[in-house]
Amino acid sequence: MPFKVKLFAHAPDYEALHVAKITHFPMEKRDYKPYSQVRCCFDGAKALHLQFLSFESTPLPSSLMRADLRLEEARGPLSLVLRADGNSQAFISGGPVQGVLLHTFTGEDLQGVFWGGNLTVPAAILDAFFPGFAPLPGKCFWGNFYKICEDPRRPHYGSYFPADFSLRLDDQKNLGEFLIIDY
Repeated sequence: MPFKVKLFAHAPDYEALHVAKITHFPMEKRDYKPYSQVRCCFDGAKALHLQFLSFESTPLPSSLMRADLRLEEARGPLSLVLRADGNSQAFISGGPVQGVLLHTFTGEDLQGVFWGGNLTVPAAILDAFFPGFAPLPGKCFWGNFYKICEDPRRPHYGSYFPADFSLRLDDQKNLGEFLIIDY
C-alpha cells in the first residue's frame, strides 16, 4: 500500500498529515527501537516539506533520521538527513545541495522526550534537479524513511518500508511507493 503524501493549496498543516511510523528494525537483537515518525507533503508553491520526529531522551550525536526519495525514475534520489545534534545534509544523486531550509526542535510531551526538525526543499531546487517532476494528485514516486544510529553504544537501523541494510539505502529494492493526494 503506498504512503499518502498530501498536496496543500497553501502552507502545510502537519497535524493533518498521514504519519509514517518507522517500525521495521530487521537487525535489532535488543529492544532498542526508538519511536520515530515522518510526515511529508507538498505545498501550493511546489515545495517539499518533511517533519522528522524521534523519541529518544538522550540521543547520541550520530543518531539520525533520513529520507530517500526518487521523484523521477531516471534521476538519482533526493536524500535528506537530520542528525540529533541539529546538523542536516541534503544530497541529490550523492552530491551536496544547498538551500534546504531547516527548523530543529526538541521537547517533551505525554509520550516522552523528543528531537526533530522540519525540512523544506524549495520548489526552485526541485525544478532544477527534477525538471520533469510536478507534485500532482495521483502521481506516484518512490522512497523510504530511516532512523539510524551507527554508534556502537546504541546501534539501530529502522525503516518505514522494509529495507535490506546491506544495500545502499537509496537502492530501488529498499524503496516503497508514495502517492500524492489532495483530499
